[in-house]
Amino acid sequence: MDIYGGRDPVELPAYSIPEVARLIRVPQATVRSWALGRRYPTVDDRRKLFEPVIRIADAASRWLSFRNLVELHVLSAIRRDHGVRLGEVRKAVDYLRRRFKSRHPLADEQMQTDGTNLFVERYGELVDASDQGQMAMKVCLSSYLDRIERDARGAAIRLYPFTTSREEPDRRTVVIDPRVQFGRPCLSGTGMPTAVIAERFLAGDSPQEIAQDIGLSSDAIEEAIRYESRAA
Repeated sequence: MDIYGGRDPVELPAYSIPEVARLIRVPQATVRSWALGRRYPTVDDRRKLFEPVIRIADAASRWLSFRNLVELHVLSAIRRDHGVRLGEVRKAVDYLRRRFKSRHPLADEQMQTDGTNLFVERYGELVDASDQGQMAMKVCLSSYLDRIERDARGAAIRLYPFTTSREEPDRRTVVIDPRVQFGRPCLSGTGMPTAVIAERFLAGDSPQEIAQDIGLSSDAIEEAIRYESRAA
């Protein structure tokens, strides 16, 4: 039985803006600006729409797909350490869109090869970033791109969100897979939602008790709790 109606779950509108903000730990206002654009005042007291950076799955209902989630995960790499000038970021993404002939260049496999250099160089030109600043952006982007798992065609199929910091790049305890639990964060390889584990912990169960009940290590349980507490 095809529960997706013949559609690729990667493309289905599955996440609200508040949920995306929680999953990638970015303010809702920032996600809204990236996904929907933003109106700003002009000198003649009119309000002009600043175009969104990405193209979301369902603009009418303001719901985003897993692919959109991956795009915003990549964008959050720049925002976290370098700040974001929305106009310049959109221009840099538009440049990649034309160069790669892709609607979602930030989520494409090319972003992990020449895309990173092209994006940083283009963005760096627009904001007059130093060589050192551009190199720092490339390193930061690479660490975020490494959290994306791809299939044989290069399409993003899973995202391993950071549960602590980029200083622990090999920790992949939590996964977001659009084909498992409708794309909600789970412990890798189990299908167990991290939200369920966090609820049990808040209800008074210890990590050791939860681990024993579901047959996982205490470390994995603590990682799930940590992720949910940081995402809250």
